[in-house]
Amino acid sequence: MILTSLSTENKLKIAVERDEYVFKSYFITNYKVFEKYAFSFLKDKYLAEDVTSEVMWKMWHLGEDLLRIGNIEQYIFKSIKNKCLNMMRVRQPKFVNHDDVPEHADDSLNPEKLLIGAQAVAKIEKAISDLPEKTKQAFLLVKEEKMTYKQVAECMNISPKTVDRHIQNAVKKLFSFLKL
Repeated sequence: MILTSLSTENKLKIAVERDEYVFKSYFITNYKVFEKYAFSFLKDKYLAEDVTSEVMWKMWHLGEDLLRIGNIEQYIFKSIKNKCLNMMRVRQPKFVNHDDVPEHADDSLNPEKLLIGAQAVAKIEKAISDLPEKTKQAFLLVKEEKMTYKQVAECMNISPKTVDRHIQNAVKKLFSFLKL
């Protein structure tokens, strides 16, 4: 892969005349060289593609400011390098001392809490399964299927007031069961 320099004439066509054909030709001719350079920093093909495309996109949007740049290729290489280094800095894992982690840090993956959570879910499921059949059916249709009282009433051939009464009974029984 050989890098092709942007001639002064083509630089003018891109910057002033906004000639997409010339820009596209330059882009396609040199893209792999620039991408390989980005890859040398990031060691990730997709990130290298993104960085290269973003830098080339920025070059296109420079417009007439492109004329102020003496060596376009040097500018692109430097832009790619800076973007890669910034990306690596942001993505770099940070190691912290255990004492630096606040007391209220997220411990949702704590095995003890996961076990307690699983036990609570099992207790709730047991409480629901112990509900009378019609109450359980109404409760599950409203709470899990997200149906309205009217939809549940039509489905179960009962009145919406009866659905409401089933839900109230279910909530009372579940609350008293879970208090134990």
